[in-house]
Amino acid sequence: MLHFYTPSFADKALFPSYSKYFAYEYFFSYSVLWKEAIGLTICKTDTALYMHLDVDDCFLLPITDDLPKAMAELEAHCNESGQRFHLECVPSEQAFELQKLGYTIEHVRALDDYIYESQKLIHLSGRKLQAKRNHISQFERNYTYSVRSLSTKEMRDECYKMASTTWLETKDCDTKEIQDELRALRLAFDNWDTLGLVGMLVCVDHHLTAFTVGEIIDDQLAIVHFEKGDTSYIGIYSVINQLFCSQYLSDVKYVNRQEDAGVEGLRKAKLSYKPDLMVEKYRVTKQ
Repeated sequence: MLHFYTPSFADKALFPSYSKYFAYEYFFSYSVLWKEAIGLTICKTDTALYMHLDVDDCFLLPITDDLPKAMAELEAHCNESGQRFHLECVPSEQAFELQKLGYTIEHVRALDDYIYESQKLIHLSGRKLQAKRNHISQFERNYTYSVRSLSTKEMRDECYKMASTTWLETKDCDTKEIQDELRALRLAFDNWDTLGLVGMLVCVDHHLTAFTVGEIIDDQLAIVHFEKGDTSYIGIYSVINQLFCSQYLSDVKYVNRQEDAGVEGLRKAKLSYKPDLMVEKYRVTKQ
């Protein structure tokens, strides 16, 4: 039987240091930033790294070079322990492989990750992205702004203060999901160097108006973990998205901006940037 435990920073070496899967959930940073919110636990065997989420009583796809063997090991664990055999967030390539092995798969659109070419986000070329260029031009005409790296603890503390006040005030209510996100953000800021994060902020007239936190996985992929802005400054999200990519991610091919969680406004915003790829994610069960 598999024995699961809560991951710590000492477990970083267990996770891929490259973009084995493009899906957000399969990187070390996800496991430590969100472990409290979703009850994430892990188990490492000679075959695979297994992850279980208490919040949905499900497993993620085993991280392995031998998927059939890993699935057999996971099934044996479920049969012995009585745990539900149910996988979420399985990328399409592996889901189709599992379907051929007799598993049942179901696409979960709300969990699909949006992937963009970094150069597209930097240059915003073409008629389809004209509105983004217009937003940036309007911002530049209306405001005097500066850009700074999140290189010091003091700057990161200011960003957390902004997220927990200015950004929070734009939300309809203070939900568990929002508090979970603020807790994950605090963990990111407190473990900045260990996680290998990069980030920047935008100030208008010395007033903090937006910040972004990301991670460069390798030359193929970067992840945007957090992006917060004061929407009273028109165009601020278009500006910080473009500036962050141009200053930090120009040498990376793709940028993962995560899923839309089924939120209509968020889906519309992510689609408006015309994603180059979607990491489709599937639910996997066995009848």
